[in-house]
Amino acid sequence: MKIKSLSAAIATALVLSTGTVSAGEGSSLDVGRLAISGYGDVTLISQDNLKDANGNNVQNNVQARFIPIFLFQMSEKIHIESELEISTTPEGETEVVLEYLNMHYFLNDNTILTAGKFLLPFGQFGANLHPSWINKGASNPGIYGGHGGNGSLGGVTGIMGDTGVNVSNTWSLGDAGKVFTDFYVVSGPRQEAGDHGGGVDMDVKKGDNNASFAYGGRVAYAFLPQWEIGVSYYTGDYSDDGDLNYNAYNIDFNWIGSFASVRGEIFGSTAETEGEDEPVPPEEHGEDWIKDFDKEGWYIQGTWQARQLGKAWLNPIELVVRYSDSSSDFDGSISPDFEEDAGRMGSRMYYGVNYWLEPSAVLKFGAESTSIDNEGGGLGELVDDRIFLQLAFGF
Repeated sequence: MKIKSLSAAIATALVLSTGTVSAGEGSSLDVGRLAISGYGDVTLISQDNLKDANGNNVQNNVQARFIPIFLFQMSEKIHIESELEISTTPEGETEVVLEYLNMHYFLNDNTILTAGKFLLPFGQFGANLHPSWINKGASNPGIYGGHGGNGSLGGVTGIMGDTGVNVSNTWSLGDAGKVFTDFYVVSGPRQEAGDHGGGVDMDVKKGDNNASFAYGGRVAYAFLPQWEIGVSYYTGDYSDDGDLNYNAYNIDFNWIGSFASVRGEIFGSTAETEGEDEPVPPEEHGEDWIKDFDKEGWYIQGTWQARQLGKAWLNPIELVVRYSDSSSDFDGSISPDFEEDAGRMGSRMYYGVNYWLEPSAVLKFGAESTSIDNEGGGLGELVDDRIFLQLAFGF
């Protein structure tokens, strides 16, 4: 069995435990009480034309995950939370990852101070919607990589997390709705190994590779219970010398009706990279050359609940459709190290039927078609079709 997360971190998470609590709601935990919640899933993926890193066919793949969330109320004002992801790898080994571990301090009913490792409030999907029993699809929106994989399509962003401090506020406007704000300072991105920039590494690391922090936040307006729209921003230096910067933004929107919902996100990012306006052989590059490398993407998702038809046997059925599109300006003028960072860009269409066994347990059947057209990445056009059967649950 292969354990990738540090045993000390796991032990700390198990001892401290935790839970996500928002100010003003009150916690169901008594002071000093430990509770465990979380989610899990088992997914069968059928894909006819996908190969692994060794060129072998990957036609049917079964994945299993168990994600416990530990909750601990230290006092009326202090709550601690942690999440571990325990999953199987393609090699049949067990992988354990510490997703987050942090402490919330409730300054008052409207303000929460969070310190530790946490999911960044950047958009809606990463921070709130990626758990498999909440995610309406059996796969991620096409703009997101990680957390279950993205097939042949490379995400333009991952589910962002980091170590640092966040301050969140809820501002009530009475009948006009609510305003939610988050502002954070975190360690920031790193420079991947390689010459001429080497790409942007957003994975959480211990410490930092330069003297600067990353900053960001999200401001959202909600006219509950139906509407919410938010704007997020992130900026940080990622190179070892601190001379190259990474910026990203996200616009998210959400509408929830009695039987239907529509949500989506628009993402864009710019990385300062060492490159030329025109393709130049590496040996001819000058010492001081900078090129902005842009990636962008968006998705829109709609759901409809068949209970609107008034037939009891249709009540558990929910239909899902989601379209994603992503692009980059990779043209070969940046170092080859950025070819992988450019990802495999294109579009994806997902159709799904969800059957709700319980309010927090769902059986999903989904089919998606992905068209990859990133000729700049040297891939040409590639079509990737996948079929999913997934059982997801929350507890």
